[in-house]
Amino acid sequence: MDTENLTIGKKDYKVQIVELNQADLKFYPENPRVYSVLNINGEEPSQDDIEDYMCGMEHVKQLRVSIESNGGLIDPLIVRDGDFTVLEGNSRLAAYRLLCRTDAVTWGKVKCKLLPMDIDESAIFALLGQYHIIGRKDWDPFEQASYLYRRHEQTKLPIAYMAQELGITKGKAEKMINVIQFMIENNDLTKKHWSYYEEYLKNAGIKKFRETMPNLDETIVEAVKKEQINEATDMRKLGDIAKVGDKQSKNVMKKISAGEIDIYEGYSEVEDAGKFDDVVKKLKTFRQYINNDSIPKQMKVSEDCYKQAQYEIKKILARLEQLKDRR
Repeated sequence: MDTENLTIGKKDYKVQIVELNQADLKFYPENPRVYSVLNINGEEPSQDDIEDYMCGMEHVKQLRVSIESNGGLIDPLIVRDGDFTVLEGNSRLAAYRLLCRTDAVTWGKVKCKLLPMDIDESAIFALLGQYHIIGRKDWDPFEQASYLYRRHEQTKLPIAYMAQELGITKGKAEKMINVIQFMIENNDLTKKHWSYYEEYLKNAGIKKFRETMPNLDETIVEAVKKEQINEATDMRKLGDIAKVGDKQSKNVMKKISAGEIDIYEGYSEVEDAGKFDDVVKKLKTFRQYINNDSIPKQMKVSEDCYKQAQYEIKKILARLEQLKDRR
């Protein structure tokens, strides 16, 4: 029986390389691939339920073919001694279960790395984070965030500490947790809706309206649930409206918040008014610049600077007079 060191965080664990009966192994109930689907009532799913669900997943069926063609695993499963729970490699275990249905002799044993039975939960979290959040990232963003959120809720550890464990920034960890928290609060843990809410929450333009229009969240969530928003990136249309910041765009945001119009109708209304045109943005930026109280002082930094500034101002005024009321 071979042994090797496995580094998790800053600690080395001695693991045994062994072949175990795959029938003795257990799926990890905290695996994000199944947790949000099978843990609906807050009860831990049975091993049979997990196996049935995972064996039906398309990537597991592909793994089955790959493992069979290779004659076994390239990467061993990582298993906790004692209860034989597969901490890393649940999809591969499911693929072995599929293979065993047709040939139990050939696929009865599976190569594993056996971790000490007393390994703590913090080390397990760090291990899975290394694999799935900062490593190969085969968990999708929703699965990554769900796991991070549960870790935070169960341990009450500071987000900064967990981020450090994983080697990611505190800001990234906070954003992931905030999106899952929003989904939970709004009773929508549909995986495919993750990207919609991520776009919605990260948009700086939308944020100020969420604070002043309490119905906006409810309206947007309802639109997402009913699939009335075509793509997650369309949330940026709402952000574009919010960023205009004039009386008309604010009124449009109010109507969207009240459910009187959708984001597409609101976007068209502001777009038809020419508020998204590049020329308008540049003129607005110029107006904001010349309103800066420090400009007169900057102009007077030298006689030459003052004369050149006056020359440019006269040219600008002349051109503005030409553009004024022109149709």
